Amino acid sequence: MSAFGNPPPMLARTHADLHNIRLGIGKLRTVSDRLVGVGPVGIGLDGVLSFVPVVGVVYSAIAAGLLMLEAVRARASSQTLIHMGALLFVDTLLDVPGATPFGILSGLADTVFTGHKWSANLLLKHMDETLYVEGGRDAPGNAGLLADIRSGKEKRRVVFLG
Repeated sequence: MSAFGNPPPMLARTHADLHNIRLGIGKLRTVSDRLVGVGPVGIGLDGVLSFVPVVGVVYSAIAAGLLMLEAVRARASSQTLIHMGALLFVDTLLDVPGATPFGILSGLADTVFTGHKWSANLLLKHMDETLYVEGGRDAPGNAGLLADIRSGKEKRRVVFLG
């Protein structure tokens, strides 16, 4: 929260913001791990660039950072952020030459380990399971929702976008 009680400007404040976050996550997922796909198998820039020593690490780290930024903007839970961070750390580590016991096979391991796609899917599922409510907790019309939350009728995670 800023000094005036409003969330920082980068956080989602409307359903339109959440829609744009979803679009960004989907594009990044496709470019990173499914640019070319045949059936259930696909390859993206992360897999291709993993065979180029420095470029692969830089791309993987930037893509991971963008996914984490979108997760923060979508107000993901700390558990989701930690889970995504672990997946993205391993995905990026696979691009670092000599950082894994795989040696030359590290590029192939990174191609198979689609951490960007898994993290994106995890975040999108988390967003689907979250009830986002425009307006603050005290906004008119939210009294019924607050009563449902207190009584336990509302089981989903609730985020007030206000």
